[in-house]
Amino acid sequence: MKDSFSLFELNQHLRRVITFNMRESLWVRCEISDMNQNRGFVYLSLVDRDNQRLRAKSGAIIKPKDLENIKKSVGDAIWSILQAGQQVLLLVAVEYTELYGITLSVKGIEAAFTIGQQELQRLATLKRLQEEQFLDLNRQLDLPPVPQRIAVISSKEAAGLQDFLQHLHNNPHHFAFKTELFQAAVQGMNVSKEIVQQIESIESQANNFDCVVIVRGGGARLDLMGFDDFEVCKAISTCELPVLTGIGHDIDETLADLVAHSSMKTPTAVADFLVQSVLNFEVLLNRSAIDLQQVLQRRMRNETLRLDNLQNRLSYANKTYFQFEQRNLDVLENKLEFILPDRTLQRGFALIYDDDGLPVKSVNQLKAGQSLTVKLQDGEFVVRIEEI
Repeated sequence: MKDSFSLFELNQHLRRVITFNMRESLWVRCEISDMNQNRGFVYLSLVDRDNQRLRAKSGAIIKPKDLENIKKSVGDAIWSILQAGQQVLLLVAVEYTELYGITLSVKGIEAAFTIGQQELQRLATLKRLQEEQFLDLNRQLDLPPVPQRIAVISSKEAAGLQDFLQHLHNNPHHFAFKTELFQAAVQGMNVSKEIVQQIESIESQANNFDCVVIVRGGGARLDLMGFDDFEVCKAISTCELPVLTGIGHDIDETLADLVAHSSMKTPTAVADFLVQSVLNFEVLLNRSAIDLQQVLQRRMRNETLRLDNLQNRLSYANKTYFQFEQRNLDVLENKLEFILPDRTLQRGFALIYDDDGLPVKSVNQLKAGQSLTVKLQDGEFVVRIEEI
């Protein structure tokens, strides 16, 4: 029988070799492809890619004691780092057991490396957004003066969502707002996919809304990496409605903020912005109403003065006209009195009428033997024509 080893003996030998040659922990650059937790242990799947080509793969574990030490060093950012897709720099001890083979036991995490990798990716995305002219598209849209129909993109568990809704609906001016929640992840690997999907869903019913609001609570810088994603920024930039962001961070500015129509530091600041927009419109309406009232009052005063002036001028014109016509009447009356038959008779003249009672104006109307009536001031008599 040829010399041979049992599998256990081989693995035992390998354990001794690895333990002897790799006594010190070492820093390893890699990408987290998967993460799970169970009973205080964190299990990681690590990969190494070359231009998206997988060239190495290994499992890793963070034991409860090591996890506590890492938390003390990294703080709350640990859970932002331990996300699928993150580039990480891990301090690992290479362990080998006969039963499970090689395992990388994580002893430390360099948070600055992951943040640095994210910043490099962020700068590359920003350059692409600039080159493809997506930075200012959404700002070119007009936000309605009374934005009261709000499409909200957030996770229902997001810390800032309730703050936003409460601040908006319980505003001191009692303005009414209609909000509809479109749920999406605001942290982790699903941010890009779900936010893009919800923006598309909102655009399919754009006539029902005045604007889109994206809110989440505060968090570490790495929690916000989904809002630096190119596809998220492109969807915000090209959205048919103005997009307002309140990501919930006081210092860092995400690329989503840069491409949005308006960005505020917190969800409550977005609510304040919307309330103030409606208040500004109400103030403008009130001021316009006051201005209109003043214009109407001035117009009424001016028209009243004009009517009074016209009335005075008309009264004076009527008086002058009546005086003028009265004088004309007096002249006509005098003329009329002068030509009246009675006035003629009083001056010593006589009126002659023929048999038909018509006045005789010419001798040609007369003939011999005709009877005429002669009227004087104090009477009349009949004469007979003997000869013409």
